[in-house]
Amino acid sequence: MIKTENTFAPLAKKMTVLSLPILAGQAFGLLYNLVDTWFIARIDTADPWLVGATGLVFPLYFIVMAASFGITGGVTSLVARAIGAGRESELDSTAESGMFLALTASALFLALLYSFARPLLSLFGGTGQILEYGNAYLVWLLPVVPFMFVNAVFVGILQGEGRTKHMMVSMMLGTVANIILDPVLIFAAGMGIGGAGLATVIGNLVSTVYLVSVFVAQRSSVRVHWQISRVSLPVVGEILRVGIPQSVLNFLASVSFIFYNRMMVSMNPLILTAFTLYSRLEQIALIPIWSLSSALASIAGQAAGANDIQRMRASSRTASVIGFTVTGALYLGYALASRPLFSAFQSDPRVLDLAATIVPWMALASVISIPIFMFMTVMSTAGFANQSLLLTAIRIYGLSVPACAVGVYLVGKNLQSAVICLFIASFLALLVALAWRTLFFRALESGRLVVKLSSGAKPGMAESLAPVPEGGLTE
Repeated sequence: MIKTENTFAPLAKKMTVLSLPILAGQAFGLLYNLVDTWFIARIDTADPWLVGATGLVFPLYFIVMAASFGITGGVTSLVARAIGAGRESELDSTAESGMFLALTASALFLALLYSFARPLLSLFGGTGQILEYGNAYLVWLLPVVPFMFVNAVFVGILQGEGRTKHMMVSMMLGTVANIILDPVLIFAAGMGIGGAGLATVIGNLVSTVYLVSVFVAQRSSVRVHWQISRVSLPVVGEILRVGIPQSVLNFLASVSFIFYNRMMVSMNPLILTAFTLYSRLEQIALIPIWSLSSALASIAGQAAGANDIQRMRASSRTASVIGFTVTGALYLGYALASRPLFSAFQSDPRVLDLAATIVPWMALASVISIPIFMFMTVMSTAGFANQSLLLTAIRIYGLSVPACAVGVYLVGKNLQSAVICLFIASFLALLVALAWRTLFFRALESGRLVVKLSSGAKPGMAESLAPVPEGGLTE
């Protein structure tokens, strides 16, 4: 069972230990994104539509990521709560049940996306040359889907246990393969922007091979029996109960790009390229948030299983403080160095001017949103992903999309007014989330909300469960 450590210092140390391997792995992922964008831009640095095409494809890619995040989130929540509650039966068929979902989802997504790729890219604002580039990129990128989904299952298990080192290695191996293959496929093989998509596929395959080896070598307390008979309907149901709201949550974020892209393109199509540059390089500041969120999922999920509400509350607060400190400093550096950074990827002065307008306001919006994301992580990993979904819907469609429309069509009617309105929407969303957080923890403490397990057992009801070996979170 996990120890009760509700003061800031022990939790901060625990989060740092768990998040650093993920941070290292995601730093490699950031390196890939930067190198990938750089190689694509090098096909023709004077052509602004090449980099913009990756931004056009991103909403579709993000839809796939949303589904994979849902699987990861559902598996992470189940594993973490079961470990916290000490219930071995919750874990025995997790891998097979998760892989059943992953393979089923892969078949559905591949059938739909290959059938409707071009119409969807047009829906997201693609026309002319940017549509042609986007379609060429997407066709070669789509085979990544099954590898992403299978990886999501294994990563969910490892994250629920707190075994972040294996997650780090899988990310690093996939990224290194991707970076090596980019110039080979883009230039040497003459595939152009399609080569970047294929390199991503092979990189994810390398990660899959490593993760399979981890479970074959039994480096996890969750066993993979490789038997379809091990698929458990209650476990599938629990993954879906938590995972579907998380997938929908991320899907809503992806669909919002339809609105953002169309509004921005209506002012100037080059804004799409500028936003793509900003979002790619923004990951420099975002990776600490992603790594903290992964560490928080392990700690808060196991605390939920043990019915330790104070630890859940303290972990959310601690992650927010660390995130503010680290990410705030990174965003400041990003804002100061943004112009020369953008110049390395794009020579069109119009795009560079637009990107410079985006940076300060969107950076501020991201920083003040950190407590929102940490609180949503706690709710989701504790099994209340439906509440995270509702908060996301309010944040995006109740505040951000309408605010962007106000800036584009009513006030100012330019890019600067749009990003200022988005910042104001983020501040209002923070106020809503802080009030929600207070009510959520009060409901848990009073018993009006109860953490559930897939078997229906109450949190804290332990059965015989072998302790997770060194490298895991339980003690």
